[in-house]
Amino acid sequence: MVRMIGNRFESDEDQLAVKLSLPLTQSPWLAAVARPVLMFVALADGLLSLELWTLRSPHVRSAATTVLQAVAPVRPLVALALAGSALYLATRPKKAFWRILLVLALAATFVAMKSGQGTLVAAALIDGLLALLAGSLWSEEGHRLWSRLGWSLLAAAVATVGAGAWLLLNEQRGPHLVPLFALPLVLAFASGMVGLILLDRSPPMPGGWDPAVLPLYIAAGRSAVSPFALMRDKRHFWASDRSSFLAYACRAGVALALGPAVGPAGASIPVYREFRSACRARGWRPALYQVPAETLSELAGTRRIMIGSEALVDVDAFGLKGRAMASLRHQVTRAQRLGVGVEILPESKVPWAMRSAMRQLASEVVARSPLGEMSFSVGSREEPPLIERTVGLAFEPQGRLSGYVTWQWLPAAEMFVLDEVKRSPRARAGTTELLIASSLMEFRGKARRASLGLAPLTGARHAPGLAVLESFLLKALRVRSLSPGLYAFKAKFEPAWEPRYLVVEAMADLAPVLLALLLVHYPELTRRWWSWSRGILRLS
Repeated sequence: MVRMIGNRFESDEDQLAVKLSLPLTQSPWLAAVARPVLMFVALADGLLSLELWTLRSPHVRSAATTVLQAVAPVRPLVALALAGSALYLATRPKKAFWRILLVLALAATFVAMKSGQGTLVAAALIDGLLALLAGSLWSEEGHRLWSRLGWSLLAAAVATVGAGAWLLLNEQRGPHLVPLFALPLVLAFASGMVGLILLDRSPPMPGGWDPAVLPLYIAAGRSAVSPFALMRDKRHFWASDRSSFLAYACRAGVALALGPAVGPAGASIPVYREFRSACRARGWRPALYQVPAETLSELAGTRRIMIGSEALVDVDAFGLKGRAMASLRHQVTRAQRLGVGVEILPESKVPWAMRSAMRQLASEVVARSPLGEMSFSVGSREEPPLIERTVGLAFEPQGRLSGYVTWQWLPAAEMFVLDEVKRSPRARAGTTELLIASSLMEFRGKARRASLGLAPLTGARHAPGLAVLESFLLKALRVRSLSPGLYAFKAKFEPAWEPRYLVVEAMADLAPVLLALLLVHYPELTRRWWSWSRGILRLS
């Protein structure tokens, strides 16, 4: 019988194999220890057997002497390269490296037989048998195309070394053989290393960008990051019953999902399980970014790190009266007194001339950012929206655009989500505060809440205290404007703070996950770093 799981088919034979390997694959520490031990035993057995063989055979001893003479000028570098290669072989969990281990155990058995040491022969046989039985420890699939190329390069490397060994063992040596033998040896080593790297390439995750997610988003999207799951920089992973989906991107060996799954309440557990299973089978580290606290119970066996709190404003209760709103009221009044005008309207009604001005302002803001334009957990102006956006425009007294904000609509949660916040460096003080406050007042009767986005690095309990500290420091340093990403700025709107989490499989995955977060949020960063490096090289 065959059934479909996620985006792949699984047969009864596959289920039986999974059941047989389950006791091993469920223990990551056992796998992390057993793989290197089995690999190092095979390598050590083979090297020791080779050394003993050289003592027994004059031909082999002469060939080994020739090889050592060829690499003598760079012997420390060669030793370091071989040690690094052995460590790389020992720690890779791809199935291809299990096959390499079996070949190494077989080769070690052959060399041990030539050395005449029964103990080493038995050790190589036992190591090979244990590796054969523990095949489930190498559970990850490889990329089909790159694996074929990797095996071809490994075969070329083995053939080159084998041809050289045959020449040496058959006394085909001359005065110029040592330097001539060094070049093929280097090429074989380089070819073998590239082949190993290609064998370690992970296959792509299933799924792609799918416009069919829109109806489910409208019916069941409730997280403030759900609107950004519709953007084309994501791929969509569907549950096997298509009741829910995750939006994700892959970078640096990490499959990073944005927010909780979009689907009916209580129906998301299968998609989490299938997503994590698909990641592990293909060699990707699964992670979820900006997960609310109520979703954590559906992610058993994971590690959670609180990355900040989301600011949520009760739209109907929002106003500028009262002592708590004094700071915001002062900024809004100041901007109005300086002649700043605001207009709130659907994006479809924004004139083309004003859209051009918005695009130019966004380009100026991005040009000043050293990291480039942000994406992944925010929207993009260049991407045609699948849902209607609301735009707030701020104008100088002369009619020039001085700033704008955009809001995404989340129907199932009756919530507007703050997306872009762009402000000209020439804008009057309080422009951004006036834009957001005017938008919130416009949303009365149309929505229950509005999200001002994530404020990172601290929790809801610490938010008010941090806001006061930031305000004091900014005034002491005489900074005129506040970034919308700061707690101090968002605290002016008296929001409720809800914690958000980064979810990883293990704490050892944290470093690559943080790198993936940086790369998915700033896709131009690699290109900019390369440009800066080239500029520095030219100057030097």
